[in-house]
Amino acid sequence: MRNYLEGKAVVVTGAGRGIGRAVAIAAAAEGASVVVADYGGTVDGRNTGLSDPATEVVAEIVAAGGHAVAVAADVSTMAGGRSVVAAAVDSFGRLDGLVCCAGITVMKYMWELEEREWDDVIAVHLKGHFSCAQAAAKVMMPQQSGRLVFIGSGAFAGAPNLPSYATAKAGILGFTWSTANALRWHGITTNCVVPSAATRMSDTIFGEAQLLREEPGPLIRSELASGTDRDPANIAPTVLYLLGDESRGVNGQVYRVQGYEIARLAEFGWDKEITNDGPWDIATIAKRLPRELGPKTTPTPVPWPERPGR
Repeated sequence: MRNYLEGKAVVVTGAGRGIGRAVAIAAAAEGASVVVADYGGTVDGRNTGLSDPATEVVAEIVAAGGHAVAVAADVSTMAGGRSVVAAAVDSFGRLDGLVCCAGITVMKYMWELEEREWDDVIAVHLKGHFSCAQAAAKVMMPQQSGRLVFIGSGAFAGAPNLPSYATAKAGILGFTWSTANALRWHGITTNCVVPSAATRMSDTIFGEAQLLREEPGPLIRSELASGTDRDPANIAPTVLYLLGDESRGVNGQVYRVQGYEIARLAEFGWDKEITNDGPWDIATIAKRLPRELGPKTTPTPVPWPERPGR
């Protein structure tokens, strides 16, 4: 399907590299005018404030006959979120979609993480989603239409040495559902994509965990991913579908996209329950809880190559 987004204006944050770049290029190829927003810098958030990554993607889109503008904005601030949305309105006269791909991470265990590192990761992911979504909603609500696509991560399940990243990504799920419920009366949908692809971030996470291989396989380096099931381009079609008119009835959903597979996150609920004739006491809980609400009494383990040192 070509020209699926013809006539629409879309903002993509974190669009200078990786999944964001793939989404921006694919959106432009489908006829959208795209704000390529990226603040530059390394995976851990250092050396930011660079416009080169966004500018390079815009040049690639324009060379292919598309329409795009670059913005180097810090979406962890409210001013940054407003600026990327304003770029769409100022440049294209409208805003139809927002994709929040901007993100950083710090590879440390909870007891190693510094306050600034925690704050930076939470700010870029969680506040970055909020700053952009709020600004976008204020444009979309009067027009009674719009599409928001948030980006999660499988790390929300409890990656052991990504505490701030896992927490931020879990928070994005709650923000997705809250926003979906709040904006549905205004013709605006909000959905979340949990992607898995080879990027600079996966190189950092899995490379340091010594899980990457130099040849194609389950986990490969980003420079080898083009044309494989780990290519970030595989994520773009699902995101674009959620930006377009065909997805108007899809709201508040979380989709895992990895390789050539798409899955929907099941409804959250309570597995079992036990009741008592009167107030609970510790002895009764200690006896009944493991037996009747078990056997699961520990976190679901996340595969990791070694136990961390103490």
